Amino acid sequence: MNDKKHGEILPGVGCDVTACKYNTVDCRCSAARISVQNEKASTKGETYCSTFCPRGTC
Repeated sequence: MNDKKHGEILPGVGCDVTACKYNTVDCRCSAARISVQNEKASTKGETYCSTFCPRGTC
């Protein structure tokens, strides 16, 4: 079981989406866990982070 809470940094997980509430000032992900989706993806551009939450709306 993962006891990680929002606000802690996921080691090795960077994030360039500055509009996401989980993006930290140093471009890291602070979500408790992430989910990357699109099971039919064959390129990086076809995947997406379903954990994304716009700042101020979640």
